[in-house]
Amino acid sequence: MWARVKAACRHSLTIAWGYVLAFIGCLLSIIDGLSDALGDPALKDQISAAVGDSRAVGRILLLISLITIVARLRSLKRAP
Repeated sequence: MWARVKAACRHSLTIAWGYVLAFIGCLLSIIDGLSDALGDPALKDQISAAVGDSRAVGRILLLISLITIVARLRSLKRAP
């Protein structure tokens, strides 16, 4: 199992970290709908109190992860 994960990340911890940030960013972006589906409207208020605007933070994390992954893929392409 770990071999497949490492192969998907091209044996790069930086790319794996980018995937983790993307996952967290996606979760933060959809937390509004998720809290309604769970039937707990207070969840949204608690997350907003801790993080601020969850959609904006989610989008920022997605952007950071995209830049991280692209930068690492470019450096892997240059390596012999």
